[in-house]
Amino acid sequence: MKRLLFIESDDYAFRSISSLLEDIGYSQDRINRYDKAGKSTAINAEEIEIVLIGLSSQDPSCMDSLQELLNLFPRIPVIVLINTAETDLAIKSIQEGAQDYLVKGDFDQRILKKAIQTAIEQKKRLNRLFIEKRDFKAIINNTKDLMWSIDKEYKIISANDAFWEYIYLMTNKRPDEVHKEDFEKELLDTWINYFKRAFNDEVFKIIWKDTNNGRDTYREVSFNPIYNKRKIIIGASCFSRDITEQIIYLKMIETQNDKLSKIAWVQSHEVRGPLATILGLTELLKPEDSYNAEILTHLKVAANNLDDVIKRITSYTHTVTD
Repeated sequence: MKRLLFIESDDYAFRSISSLLEDIGYSQDRINRYDKAGKSTAINAEEIEIVLIGLSSQDPSCMDSLQELLNLFPRIPVIVLINTAETDLAIKSIQEGAQDYLVKGDFDQRILKKAIQTAIEQKKRLNRLFIEKRDFKAIINNTKDLMWSIDKEYKIISANDAFWEYIYLMTNKRPDEVHKEDFEKELLDTWINYFKRAFNDEVFKIIWKDTNNGRDTYREVSFNPIYNKRKIIIGASCFSRDITEQIIYLKMIETQNDKLSKIAWVQSHEVRGPLATILGLTELLKPEDSYNAEILTHLKVAANNLDDVIKRITSYTHTVTD
């Protein structure tokens, strides 16, 4: 059974709250008490399910103690115990990462039990969200594709590492240093128009061309609207992948097809014309002897065979380029 960690320097407060803890199932052998957060370093976090810490505005280092505790046990829920009329301290504690607070002397075992149960469940949900966020971040950062989202004021909501690396190459600035003034107005206006299309509920893709160090690169960029729970568009998500190799390959195919078309034109116009002349002349020849007649026959057969070859080449090139 897991234990409870109790950081409290006031003996009276410790005894009175320990009595309530016993009433809800935390016997004395399940409670580890220390008067300072730093003394709990020897505790195995896997054995602890909840932490209670007493804070007082009279102690100028109390928030440091809380932060130290949160750093020692980042996955364990923490409930802060404060004195009456120290709500500012309570609010600040919640902002720092505590799950809840209770006012000393102002709660019974029922309230304490509910606060502990709620804090444990809340921390479990936060831990799950942290793991999911961490795993998702690992996934989107384990790619060279650019991913980012933007709100309707054209501010970046989130982006993966590949996106910021790309922006750094353009601006030589880190994420916290980049401003819209770092981009040319024409470029900025072009992208704002793309975002506006997504804000108007349009899903679409573009091909974006860049030239770096004399080399052309191409990216396929997808734009998608982002909706809130009320189905209102609040921004746009974008996905960009490098398609330079595909574009180069397609251009190579287009070049080859163009050459084949030229070959077909040469075959059908420049070669067939003289061949047709040869065939026409063979019809006009009047052989004087059988030997010439035989040569003429072979010449006509060869010319007709060549004509068939030209037709086949022309048909092949037409098939490839169609």
